[in-house]
Amino acid sequence: MTLELKDLMDRESDRADNYFTPDPAMILAAGRRRRRNRRLGIGATLVTACAVLTAGVGLIVQEHREDAPVAGGSGRPQDAYNECDTSSGTRLGKNSWTWPEVKTLTDEYGSASLRRDPDDPNQVVYCVTQPKAPTGDLPLGQSKGIIVRKTPVNERLSVTTVFGRTYAERGGTVMVALGDSADTPFPGHLTPDYTVVAKLGEATVVETYFIYRQTENSAWPGPRPKVAVASYQMKGWLYNQGKW
Repeated sequence: MTLELKDLMDRESDRADNYFTPDPAMILAAGRRRRRNRRLGIGATLVTACAVLTAGVGLIVQEHREDAPVAGGSGRPQDAYNECDTSSGTRLGKNSWTWPEVKTLTDEYGSASLRRDPDDPNQVVYCVTQPKAPTGDLPLGQSKGIIVRKTPVNERLSVTTVFGRTYAERGGTVMVALGDSADTPFPGHLTPDYTVVAKLGEATVVETYFIYRQTENSAWPGPRPKVAVASYQMKGWLYNQGKW
């Protein structure tokens, strides 16, 4: 006889006001119910403890994931490496990638952006993202007001990014010529037909800055890129031009 069963029988026998002869079957059933309830209680406690522990792990993981992305990064593999430089070629730190955007161009190979120093509105830097660190010997500073960056794509393709400033009147156009097209002088007056024939590309202009990106049929590292830029007034007349 277990101690629990004996305790039940003793308590029932000691009730002077309700004395009866104990029924062993009833007492055994009562003991089973009590053991079952205790097991259920222990099981519920364990489930509750597991739920609390699981919830805690979930919060930690979620908090870690929120903190994981680098400021300014989009998480794309094309943007794994980013850099920002001044027009003189000074390489800036990571915090420059968090500066407010003036303009950004994004494509399947990375991105190019103009960003403004929040502490110096006159300071705009030139930034690019790409899958890996840059390769090849390429000047970081401007040449004749033109800044060029190269991003390798594969053994035969690369992306050329061109930055700069234009002082043509608001509403003007900036045209960019790459490769052999850069050897041909720009016309004094711009027409849509000439743009197509000469294989010129139109840059994106914002304020007095421009950005242009184009895929070239040339591997990088490779020969020095050929880049020419021309600014046109709103009515299509040539304002100035330069060759990088």
